[in-house]
This record gives sequence, structure tokens and C-alpha cells, in this order.
Amino acid sequence: TVWASGSATVSAYGSATVWASDSATVSASDSATVTASDSATVTAYDSATVTAYGSATVTATNYVAVHLHSASVTVSGGVVIDVTALDQTDPIAWADYTGAQIDGADVLLYKAVDANLTAGHGYTPTTYPIGETVTAPDWKPTSDCGHGLHASPWPEQALAYADTATRMLLVACPLADLRPIPGSPAKAKAQTFRVLREVNRDGSEIK
Repeated sequence: TVWASGSATVSAYGSATVWASDSATVSASDSATVTASDSATVTAYDSATVTAYGSATVTATNYVAVHLHSASVTVSGGVVIDVTALDQTDPIAWADYTGAQIDGADVLLYKAVDANLTAGHGYTPTTYPIGETVTAPDWKPTSDCGHGLHASPWPEQALAYADTATRMLLVACPLADLRPIPGSPAKAKAQTFRVLREVNRDGSEIK
């Protein structure tokens, strides 16, 4: 996984993952995955996949999938999947797009935590005891980051926001109370999480 920003130049191949922003330039091939924002420039070929935001520029060959998230993106070639009209602040639309699992009236998400079941980035850490319900004291029902408990539809997305985490939790919250936060990697917030169980880093059950 590579994070490219500023005026960085990156060549990605194999199964590499690149996050590009600012005026970074990326050349991607094989099965590489690139997320581009700001004014990043991407040239993609083979079976690479590109997710484009902001005013990114993407040049792609015929079999590259380009997920378009902004009308300001410039795309040449590729197979364009236009999601600019999708309301990713709508919980049901967001779950359908991201693949978040819906279980009855709840949505199931993953939370990356440390050895003490605690998470926190620049704010008061929150502990997530297994089997209990955790409530955010600063809850605001918006689609902005912050002021709530955050989690992701897939473990690798949760780890992108907590790369030093050593444990993974499966949590549930009412779908109606979920507030998706547009962007990538996918994440959402809620006022309360029911901590169902600890899982492996790939989301599988711990035997």
C-alpha cells in the first residue's frame, strides 16, 4: 500500500494499492488499485482499478474499471462506473454500494481497536467492551467525520483508519441511525454500537 501526495510519482503493479492526492502522478498496471483525488493524474492499464474524486485525471485502457465520484474528473478510456448521482449519505444506498451487511433493522460494521479494545485519533479514546453497547457522548447526526462512533463495512477499510490496531471487532447499529461519511475508504458513524464479538483481521470468526 502506497500513499502518494504532493508532486510524488508512483508506478504500481501486481496487486499494489495506491492512494493518490494533490498533484501526484500514478502509473498502474496488472491488478493494481488506485484511489485518486484532488488533481492527481493516473494512467491505468491491464486490469487495474481506479476510483476517482475531485479534479483527478484518468487515462485508462479498455478493460480498466474507473469508478467516477466527481463530475470534475477527466476520464479518457476505461469502463466508467458513474456513481456521481448516488446519494452516499443515504444509509440504504450506502450499504448497497459498499457491501455493508444488513441484518434485519441493523447494519454490521467493523471496528479496528488496540489490545485494550480502545480506539481514538486526536480525541478522547473510546473503549469497546465485547457484548456491551457503547454510546458517543458528542453525537451529531451529520455526514461529517467526527462527533460519533466510526466503523467500516470491511476490516481492511477499518484498518486504513487505524493501521496500528491489533484487534478487530464486529459491531451493529440501527440502519436508520447510521450516518455514512462520503469518501474512501468507506466509513460511517452512529451514536451507539453494540459490540457483538471479536473477529480475525479478515472478519472471520475466531475459533
